[in-house]
Amino acid sequence: MFLNKKTKVLGLIGMISAAALLAGCSAGGSKDALERVESSGTLRVGIEGAYPPFNSFDSKNELVGFDVDISNAIAERLDAKTEFVPTPWDSIIGGLNAGKYEIVISSLTITDERSQKVDFSDPYYHTGTQIFAPEGNTIASTDDLAGLNIGVTLGTTFEDMALERGAQVTTYKSDQLAMEDLSNGRIDGVITDGPVGLAIVSARGYSIVTVGERISNPAAGIAVDKKQEKLLAAVNAALADMQEDGTYEEISTKWFGADIR
Repeated sequence: MFLNKKTKVLGLIGMISAAALLAGCSAGGSKDALERVESSGTLRVGIEGAYPPFNSFDSKNELVGFDVDISNAIAERLDAKTEFVPTPWDSIIGGLNAGKYEIVISSLTITDERSQKVDFSDPYYHTGTQIFAPEGNTIASTDDLAGLNIGVTLGTTFEDMALERGAQVTTYKSDQLAMEDLSNGRIDGVITDGPVGLAIVSARGYSIVTVGERISNPAAGIAVDKKQEKLLAAVNAALADMQEDGTYEEISTKWFGADIR
């Protein structure tokens, strides 16, 4: 079963590689990322590890989550093993540009600003952005955020969302830290992905609820460094294969009870 998946995707990779031979040293003389994966048998993945249920460390200090399972499924289709490189969120794109890993699979929202620094795969999921606040709060919608102190994770698109609505912003290294301050009354609310916030609230037993409608429904992509066209094409081929054969739906249902593509 797995051999067929590998054969199908690796056949596409072979076509991609052959077509790219004419490009020669188009990547500025640096070794091609896909060739590095093929020669080493390892796909290095930049991941935050602080964003449950997408990616986090469990009680055994092992990485688990939707992003982790997606990473492993892609590596399998590239005939490679996965090597995760846990990286703080605010430096995860810089680590990719510096060559510390070949791809980032860590719930990166696709934006024009980020696309100037990296290339994105086809979207691999969509999820809703929501406001979280203490039970009994008076926030009814985004119109009520003006003047409030809203917590967000540093380097996320949520900061812009809060500022655009007139809120004061406090930044954190992770959503867990933001939710902890919210629970302790140090801030008025938190903006983050709905499933992420709900997972933290449930795990820690906080008296925190979602308020108002979803702010947005952004698309997340897998990031590769600029000029790595062969690797990007291989990742997209692997994603398409996973969605076609049911692997993607199985992983998504495991973590969210639904297909979030």
